Amino acid sequence: MFGLLTRKQAEKEFCKIAQGFKDLKKEIVMRREIELMIENVILKNKNEIPQINSRTPRTQRRKKADKLLDKAELLSEMANLSKNGHSTQEMFNIIVEQKQLCKKTCFYKYLKKVHEEFARTPQTKTPNS
Repeated sequence: MFGLLTRKQAEKEFCKIAQGFKDLKKEIVMRREIELMIENVILKNKNEIPQINSRTPRTQRRKKADKLLDKAELLSEMANLSKNGHSTQEMFNIIVEQKQLCKKTCFYKYLKKVHEEFARTPQTKTPNS
C-alpha cells in the first residue's frame, strides 16, 4: 500500500528531481558546446584545404553517362566498319585520326572487344554464298 509522503520527504524528492533536471541541462549544454567546437574546427579546416575535386555527384553521373555513350558510339562504329570489310588500318585511320573518337591504345582494346563479340555471335549464312 502506498503511504503518503510528509512535506519534508516530498520536498526532498522534488529537490532530487530538480537537481536531476539541472544536471541534464548542464550535460545537454556541454554536448552542444562540444558539437559547436567540432563544427568550427571542421569549417576552419575545410576553408584552409584547397578543393581538389569540386564536382557534384550529379556532374560525376553525367560524366559517366557521357563516357558510356562515347564507348557505345565507338563500338558501334567499329562494328559497322568491320562488317563493311574495312581493314584494321582503315578503321584506325577513320576512328582515331579522322573522327578522333579515341586514342590508339583504346582503339585496339575496343577492337579486341568487337572481335570477341563477333566470335560469340553465330554468323548467319546468306543464300548467295
